[in-house]
Amino acid sequence: MTRLDHLVILVRDLEEAVEDYGGLGFRVTPGGEHADGLTRNALVPFRDGAYLELVSFIDPENGRDNVWGWREFLPHMGLVDYCAASDGLREDVERLRGLGFEVDGPHDGGRRLPGGEEIRWRSVSIGQNGRVLPFLIEDVTPRERRVPGGRAADHPNGATGIPRLEISAPDTHKASATLAALTGAPPSPLKLGTCELILTQRGGEPVAGPTTVTLSTDASESVGELNRGSARGVRFALSPEAEG
Repeated sequence: MTRLDHLVILVRDLEEAVEDYGGLGFRVTPGGEHADGLTRNALVPFRDGAYLELVSFIDPENGRDNVWGWREFLPHMGLVDYCAASDGLREDVERLRGLGFEVDGPHDGGRRLPGGEEIRWRSVSIGQNGRVLPFLIEDVTPRERRVPGGRAADHPNGATGIPRLEISAPDTHKASATLAALTGAPPSPLKLGTCELILTQRGGEPVAGPTTVTLSTDASESVGELNRGSARGVRFALSPEAEG
């Protein structure tokens, strides 16, 4: 796996969330409806290639879940999952199974864009308690069709990428070693592409997994924490973009 692909933010009302994220200074792009007919989304892409996915269940009362198991988080809203990009999913699956990871998939997935175009991918999930480990995705159709760039990644608040992600885990040493084995990266500093993964024992979280997102910004007036209510409970901190 090569990099952080995206963060998953579960919301109750997608239109309201899109409006609120726009009020926080993000340019939000409509994503469309997933091929399983269960969820739809909107995207906040960044120049570093990662993005935020705002996603809602079309019918919250329908008991059927998607392959990622997000319905189990209802009625909780917020940052519930994260995804790593793979350029060789079959090889990654073989390597992870060889290391003793429980791998579910690959599963075929897709989304119908608002204009009617179909995009496709494959994904796998890792057996675990919580969401300390990411799920993996590999594009079948070109990634630029799934993740818009250009003006879509130009945000009024100056956000340019996700350099740091905090992850809550009951045993940070064990989680760090497991993530290092999964990503194939050195354990210190632990990185997923250019994003540094920080393990914490933050209390009060409904489930172990991603908790706090640091966004780089090239707008000095935007530096600081964003309103958690408008962000649907997600902890966002905008920090100055590193030079060089």
